Amino acid sequence: MSTLGKRLLFAIIPTTAALGAWGWLSYQPAPSLASPAPAPTSRVSSESGLTIVTLDDATQNRSGIETDALVATKRQAEQTAYGSVLDLQPLIDLQARYRAAAAEVASARAALDVSAQEAERNRVLFHDHINISQKTMQAAQAAWSADQAKLQSAEANLEGVRASAQQQFGSQLASLVAGKNTALAGLLEGQDMMLRIVVPVDDSTLIPQQISFDGGARGRVAARLVSASPQSDPIAEGPTFLYRAPASLPVGSKVIAFLPTGQQQGSGVVIPRTAVLWFGGQPWAYVQQGKNRFVRRLVDDQSPHDGGYFVEGGFGAGDRVVTRGAQLLLSEEQRPPVTAAAACKDPECDD
Repeated sequence: MSTLGKRLLFAIIPTTAALGAWGWLSYQPAPSLASPAPAPTSRVSSESGLTIVTLDDATQNRSGIETDALVATKRQAEQTAYGSVLDLQPLIDLQARYRAAAAEVASARAALDVSAQEAERNRVLFHDHINISQKTMQAAQAAWSADQAKLQSAEANLEGVRASAQQQFGSQLASLVAGKNTALAGLLEGQDMMLRIVVPVDDSTLIPQQISFDGGARGRVAARLVSASPQSDPIAEGPTFLYRAPASLPVGSKVIAFLPTGQQQGSGVVIPRTAVLWFGGQPWAYVQQGKNRFVRRLVDDQSPHDGGYFVEGGFGAGDRVVTRGAQLLLSEEQRPPVTAAAACKDPECDD
């Protein structure tokens, strides 16, 4: 092949390759446009003014949501009262003062016995003209008189401690100071506590011998009447009474007490304490409707009862309340609604 032929051949080969590549590109299918993402399904809806949270079985299992059925129950009609846990440290201090004063009385009485005998012996010796001076006799009588005054002072101090205890705590608790009431000894040992309850009574109402109060995590705790209180409670006005109960609350704690009224029993249900959650300063509970729907209801006019809250309205026997996972449902309910644009993370969703 001539030199000219070779040059023509090398010039044709690149041109043919370029044309082939252009043809292959021209026949490639155009990339398909991304289909729009489906709009996310919201778990929260509203029906008849109620907010419904819908969770499928898988989500409920992953979240550990559990429910319990409410059971109809009856409760003794009650009246609410208020009070506080009494500080018994002053009573303990008075007991220590009483014991010290009683020891002083015993010591003064013993000294008086000795001085009385000495004064009488010297008096007899002087009048029998025994070798004893009048001055010695008079000194013995003076010592006797001084010991009498010391005894009177010690007895007055002892009586003052007893009167102070009775004025502050009443006769029943004051008897503890003198160690004469073993039935209430558990109070000073910290096993029991004393409640000061303002009882809303009138002339026809009997003071209940036993009441109950909200003991927090322990639920309802019973308390028995000790006596009327000689001092009023600072949080409320009215007749005040002292009730003894097992130690369960710190000193100074405010107490909600429940007084039986003797009226007809009320009917309702007890919502477990684990089902109640607080939102917006109010107690709520979630009720399961159907298989996958949950609605939040207000726990209104409730009172502690049997480890939960007794209500006469808003809930019925057979309702299933969420006892575990209620906070998760509330979080789901309060979550901002998710839109299709918010759900799409592709920048092309903004076009």
